[in-house]
Amino acid sequence: MGRTTPRSTVLSAVEEAMIVEFRRRTLLPIDDVLGCLRDSIPTLTRSSLHRCLARHGISRLP
Repeated sequence: MGRTTPRSTVLSAVEEAMIVEFRRRTLLPIDDVLGCLRDSIPTLTRSSLHRCLARHGISRLP
């Protein structure tokens, strides 16, 4: 049950793409990414950030 392609109800597709690209380029921990992006994405929370990164397969860095 549910959607065939998971997506956020809080973040738009553009915001998700921005988060994913920022994480891939900087390789910062989640808390640092949250601190940097909170000003540009006011609806961003730590849990929505983690869900977004997990959905795109980059929630854990090697």
